[in-house]
Amino acid sequence: MSILDNNSQTPADKAIRIANNIKGTTRQTFQMMTNAFNMGSKNFWNNPHATPAQIAEALGNDAREVFELHYALGLLINSIKSDSIQEGWAAIGQFTMNEDGTVTILPPSDNL
Repeated sequence: MSILDNNSQTPADKAIRIANNIKGTTRQTFQMMTNAFNMGSKNFWNNPHATPAQIAEALGNDAREVFELHYALGLLINSIKSDSIQEGWAAIGQFTMNEDGTVTILPPSDNL
């Protein structure tokens, strides 16, 4: 068999290629989740175009679900590599989730 043949890979070589592909996909997925969490926090809480209260109002009755999903994503990432989302956690302000699905943004606390 010629070294120029594309089929010269052994099953072990193919397994290594597949394993590297799986590791790369896993790494990319984690990075995408981390970026989504950090950017979501900053986009909501530190947006130069709208206040958090305005964004919460625009989310309407979907706000609570958005906040719950964002929090669950944060917990998952935190359980794997907490330092990757410190920036996102730090951006989150005070709020109350309401029974109707809305979220009320609270003023910053001066008691820190």
